[in-house]
Amino acid sequence: MHDTAGWRDEAATRSLLRGWRRAGAIDAATSARAQAALGGDPSPAQWRGFLDRLALWLGMALLAAGAICFIAANWDEMGRFLRLYGLQALLVLAVVGAAWLGLSRLAGQAVLWLAMVLLGGLLALIGQTYQTGADTWELFTLWAALSLPWVLAGRHAALWLTWALLLNVALTLWLGLGRGWGMPLATNEELLATGMLNALLLFAWELAGTRWAEFSGRVGRRLLAFAMIASLAFAAMDDIFDNRHGLLAGIWCWLAMTLVAGFCFLRLRRDLPVLAMLMLGVIAVVTSALAEFVFSGKETAFEMLVLAVAVIAQGTAAAFVLRRLARGEAA
Repeated sequence: MHDTAGWRDEAATRSLLRGWRRAGAIDAATSARAQAALGGDPSPAQWRGFLDRLALWLGMALLAAGAICFIAANWDEMGRFLRLYGLQALLVLAVVGAAWLGLSRLAGQAVLWLAMVLLGGLLALIGQTYQTGADTWELFTLWAALSLPWVLAGRHAALWLTWALLLNVALTLWLGLGRGWGMPLATNEELLATGMLNALLLFAWELAGTRWAEFSGRVGRRLLAFAMIASLAFAAMDDIFDNRHGLLAGIWCWLAMTLVAGFCFLRLRRDLPVLAMLMLGVIAVVTSALAEFVFSGKETAFEMLVLAVAVIAQGTAAAFVLRRLARGEAA
């Protein structure tokens, strides 16, 4: 773990040196000496640390998929008793293994994540075996509720992100009740609710990052920001192309959250990938508005050419702004 962290720190330092060199803060000789002091390619120890972590998480994912697929493939041959108690035995073994390895170690946290996934498989198996009549959203809600103590005990970003995914799926399925075949994959209300849920989770993640180490990484923040931006941008585009209610709630929510997130990740905690995602959302919504309100949904060659030029111009402007921000950050 330490070797992997050192690898990331060295990569960040190299990027910072390149930024200083482009900004003219240091000369080429100084940059070359600093790069040489950092060393060459990642060391064997750093590669081993990275591959160890990658193999650990991939192994847990394959174990979970293998257990569930084994039961599904042998459903007719396995009796009810073997299916239920076999999966319960695996779940207990995973929890005991996590406790034995220690929840302060990465291996214990990974095994606890495996137990969290097996818990969802067990709940689905119980519902399929006894036909309880519960809706799918109730399964994911119960899954999230029962796994919350493990998430709190494990204190790892992967556990928290999986728990956030369960909340998203439960909310989407609950809002999608009564939606039959032929309906859109997600309604405007579902997109709005999902976007606001992820905005709340992102705010909580950033707030928790000031106190607990598992929230201090950038991956969780960027995944939650992507989920929020994508949901609200699609909600705004849905309002543009099919405004059934006249309230334009999707557009207003997207605009408000874009401005708030843009201010936070520009002034309070600079994060260029999140800013790039916000700009991509702006490009998508603005282009949709041009297509619908300026050209009234026409699809002639001229309108398509103008839209293409508009997308290229917006993308160029966004790239220019991001490069300026990156240079300013390095300086």
